[in-house]
Amino acid sequence: MDPKEKAVLDNMNTRFSCRRYKQIPVEKEKLDAVIDVAKHAASGHNLQAWHFTVITTEEGKKELLDAVGPEPEQFKKLAPKGATWPFPNDFFGAPVVIMISYDPNAPWPEAGVFLAAGNMMNAANALGLGTCCLTVFSNDVFRTEETAAKKAEFIPEGYELYVSMVLGYPESYPAKRPERKDDVVSWL
Repeated sequence: MDPKEKAVLDNMNTRFSCRRYKQIPVEKEKLDAVIDVAKHAASGHNLQAWHFTVITTEEGKKELLDAVGPEPEQFKKLAPKGATWPFPNDFFGAPVVIMISYDPNAPWPEAGVFLAAGNMMNAANALGLGTCCLTVFSNDVFRTEETAAKKAEFIPEGYELYVSMVLGYPESYPAKRPERKDDVVSWL
C-alpha cells in the first residue's frame, strides 16, 4: 500500500470521541479547513442542503444552553445514569460547538449531514483536533414554543437541526482503542 494511502486510513482508524479538551482556542485556519472538507461531502443530488453554525465564544455556548429547553423524554430514556439535561452541560470543555442543520425538503438530507459530519471528524483528527458527536443536541432541542423562538439565532429558516459536535485539542488520547467487532461484514 502506498504510504499516503496508509496515512489516510491510519487517520480514520485513530479517530476517537473526545470528551475532555484543553482550554485553548482552535485556530481559524483549522476551523475553515474542517468546514471546507464538510462542504465537499456527498449529498443527495449534490444539493448540499446543509448549514453549519460554528460557535466559538462562551457567550454563544451559553445562549445555546439557554435555548435548548426542558429535558425531553428521549433523554430520560437514553442518557447514562446520573446525566443531567442539557447533557453535556459544559460541552466537555470544548472550545468549539458546530451545529449541522439541513433542509428537510431536500432528498435524503440526513445522509448528507452525517457524511459531512464524518468528513469533519476525520479532517479534525488529521489536524490534531478531537471531536465528539452530540446526538442530544439534535432534534431534541428547540421543541417548545419558547425555545422555538430562539431557534432562528442558530438555524436558518426552513432548516432543522440534525446533529451537533464539539471540537478542540484533546486533553489526552486513549491508550488503547476499543476492539472492533469482526462479525459485522457479510461477503457474497
